[in-house]
Amino acid sequence: MTTILEQSISARPILAIETSTKVARVALVDAQTGVRLAGAEAAAERHSSNLLRLCVETMERARATIAGLGAIACGAGPGSFTGLRVGLAVAKGLAMPTGIPLVLVSSLEALALDMRPAAARGELLLPCLDAGKGQVFAALFEARDGGEAGDGRDAGVISRGDVWTVVPDLIPGQLPDDASIMSAGPGAMRYWDVLVAGLGTRGRLVEVAGPSADAVAVLALGRLGRGESDDLDAAVPSYGRAPDITKPRKTPG
Repeated sequence: MTTILEQSISARPILAIETSTKVARVALVDAQTGVRLAGAEAAAERHSSNLLRLCVETMERARATIAGLGAIACGAGPGSFTGLRVGLAVAKGLAMPTGIPLVLVSSLEALALDMRPAAARGELLLPCLDAGKGQVFAALFEARDGGEAGDGRDAGVISRGDVWTVVPDLIPGQLPDDASIMSAGPGAMRYWDVLVAGLGTRGRLVEVAGPSADAVAVLALGRLGRGESDDLDAAVPSYGRAPDITKPRKTPG
């Protein structure tokens, strides 16, 4: 049985943070409708100087307080190592003093959800994030039937497999031969010439501003509805690959 306290928390808005790309995005979303109440974003090589400011601006615009939130959602990657660390650090820092639930979601799944309204019937979604070193983070999704892409419960996307960390020209070989593919995201934009050479006429590129904090919030609401959240101490980003290890220089002697 759901308690009065649990019902009260579930009715509170959710603050969502997404920092897997060069654009940091923040949104405050109504937990009942999935509608954005306020939001802010900023592009930067490093998000440590502006992310907390974006959170404060978003909360002030909606006249909301951290203590009045139902949860804090954060895109967990894959994506920029530094961006993901900053995003999760801020999310943990905001959640810890009040014990607000922390909910992590896939940044690729959030991007796929952003792509969903533009997808044709039967078209598979291929979100791609720039992984650096000539690679992309990519995964394949299909649209789930029912609802609209903003209701947070009946709509969404379904994963068709694992996340790939791969050079772009190998992606077409991972995809079903008979499927139409719609791709989007910073990785797709950067390497579209390579992707289209492999996909031919069955592939198309759509320019989507994502992954969005709004999509992060919608996916987080789905997890919360299933009674899921993440441990503040144990939560870590999904980097997509092991970070580079720089060997210390040998000192002469």
